[in-house]
Amino acid sequence: MFRPESDWRGQNRPGVEGFAIERAFSVRGVDVDIRRFEWVSPCEGALSPAKHYLDFSLTTPSRRSLLEVDAWKGARPAGDILFLPRDFTYWGTPAIEERRLLCLAIGEDFLDDLFEGEQLFCDLLPCADIQRPTLRRTLEALAGELAMPGFATATLVESLIISLTVDLARYLHDRESAHAQAGSASERQVRRIVDYVMANLEGALGIGEIARECGISTRHVARIFKDISGVSLGEFVTRSRIALAKELLTGDTLQIKEISWRCGFRSTSAFSAAFRAATSVTPRDYREGVTRRH
Repeated sequence: MFRPESDWRGQNRPGVEGFAIERAFSVRGVDVDIRRFEWVSPCEGALSPAKHYLDFSLTTPSRRSLLEVDAWKGARPAGDILFLPRDFTYWGTPAIEERRLLCLAIGEDFLDDLFEGEQLFCDLLPCADIQRPTLRRTLEALAGELAMPGFATATLVESLIISLTVDLARYLHDRESAHAQAGSASERQVRRIVDYVMANLEGALGIGEIARECGISTRHVARIFKDISGVSLGEFVTRSRIALAKELLTGDTLQIKEISWRCGFRSTSAFSAAFRAATSVTPRDYREGVTRRH
């Protein structure tokens, strides 16, 4: 498995020419370097970092390589700041261009020491495009110190690595907390949709009406419902209407025409067609079958 943080010299990486490490530094389980290379032909392949991997593009502007991992839905374009936690397998499609990167490989021993044993990086997900000005400034300062070292470079580089690791942990945890809160909010919205649909099965239940009554924009109501429930809103409405129809058909006091109306169908023919599509029998046959079983 290809390790992106490794020294590529001698590995015969397909599609890569001119790989060189300009500067390198190691401290307490963190390896950092400035590297340059050129992607000269289209290629793709799997990669898996042995340590938590962070890189910062020093090429401006850079093209957008694509990266994919099971934790995401589809491929994502990589931005200037990319974070890949260890123990994931990624699939990359690099853009053809010359690259110059600041790369960091952050080991578990360093993290244990820095965070006093708290497993802050254990459950973090990859991030293809980190947008955080404070992290960018620290990475720029680190790249500048490595490129032009001066008095007490080792001390300054170590302090910059500590600062950016803490900032990275804050950013990633804040992002995941925000996603979790957004997920909870979406789940509450879906609960409102379900409650409204179940209480109004006799109505038209158009998307506009559902969105208005549940306080959700028409643009997002169907997407939110599908993302959380796994079925489309229209399919849920139909299933709920058929389930109610089955319940009403178990009795013999209501005419099929009235059941059709109570389940939101404006004609018995439409009701019969929908019921037969869902159950393979007509409403009348279903009722007769229930009667015989009892």
